[in-house]
Amino acid sequence: MTLPALPAGAEEFASFTAALAAEVVRAPWPVAALLLVLGLVQLAAGARLRRPIAVVGGAAVGALAGALFREPLGHLTGLSEPAVQGVAAALAAGLCGAFPTLFPIAAGSLPGAFAAAALAPKEQRLAAWGLGGAAGGAAGWVLARWVAAAVASSTGAFAVSLGIAGVLEHLGAGPKLAGHPAFLLALTAVLSIAGFAHQLPSAWRRATPAVRGTAAASPGAAELPKEGELED
Repeated sequence: MTLPALPAGAEEFASFTAALAAEVVRAPWPVAALLLVLGLVQLAAGARLRRPIAVVGGAAVGALAGALFREPLGHLTGLSEPAVQGVAAALAAGLCGAFPTLFPIAAGSLPGAFAAAALAPKEQRLAAWGLGGAAGGAAGWVLARWVAAAVASSTGAFAVSLGIAGVLEHLGAGPKLAGHPAFLLALTAVLSIAGFAHQLPSAWRRATPAVRGTAAASPGAAELPKEGELED
């Protein structure tokens, strides 16, 4: 299974989706089934697990940064563009997995820097990068629950859409969705909104001990954690 290069802009995302769906269809059927199951788990509860969603979200942010800066980073490192994106994704996933708080900061910094640079005059663009990145990172940290819910629901929905396309193709049932990226993206959008609304109340919870005290109805019994309190 060969993954296509990540898109550098929104205009490339439909072709990226079609290419990725085609790879899922060509892969053995367990790949599509596993993608569907993992996507459903991510869509339903991914934002509740701080460290796993930090790894997934960090990888997504790193891959996006690698795609946006693939040419200068490729010249600097001597790596091919897909290798730059892979290395950036791996590094970001590792850092965010070790320090989960970095994930919402990084997720806010990237769009903040780009938005500020796009609005600033050319001679002030470097300062705008820094200020926009700092402001976006602060906003991401404050809105960490929203960021986690958005990333978990969108990545889960995208995986579910690709999994459905692959499973239907292998079963020979229904339309061949791999050739209709617009439908896959529309399905992803609908599932993302539903998943976001479902996950937001319990997203990005801090860990609490599994045993919170010894006072209970019977001697030696421990109070069970409430729903949404365990995160990893």
